[in-house]
Amino acid sequence: MRTSALLLVTLVAACTRGSPPAPPAPVPPSPRSAPVPPPIPSVTFYPDIPFCVVRDGHLESVDVQVSFKGDSVWRGTPIAQAFPTDSTYAGNARWYLEREPISVAGGLYVMYGLPRILATTDVVPAATFRGVTVFAEPRDDLRRPEVIYVPTRPGCEFQPYQRAGIK
Repeated sequence: MRTSALLLVTLVAACTRGSPPAPPAPVPPSPRSAPVPPPIPSVTFYPDIPFCVVRDGHLESVDVQVSFKGDSVWRGTPIAQAFPTDSTYAGNARWYLEREPISVAGGLYVMYGLPRILATTDVVPAATFRGVTVFAEPRDDLRRPEVIYVPTRPGCEFQPYQRAGIK
């Protein structure tokens, strides 16, 4: 009888279902893995910076915001849209691109040197050439300056032109 009871217990144990296996224990993080930094905000702007533009024939400094990505905006509008390189600037004009002499202020002027960045107080309006305001240094004779400065694009970039015949 003892044998039959033992056989019965073994048979019952084999026929019953067991509980599902336990899930595997999580793998601890590697001591060499660096912690994940917090996400970078989508747009962070640095303090306002001055940006020089030509408006209504005069130089003007406007405050722009620059993001950490390098995007510049003025009152929420990208700089390229707010101040496009349009006919206010010579940068895209055929006469500028072909380095043609220009006639302003009673003289003929030829391009010389490389474009340069000037401050809003370095030059004053002196004349216009094909819709582009031409600037000269304030201490120069504005009716006949030796050197004129033609704005090529926003940001106070100017191409100097020298009166033809001056060495």
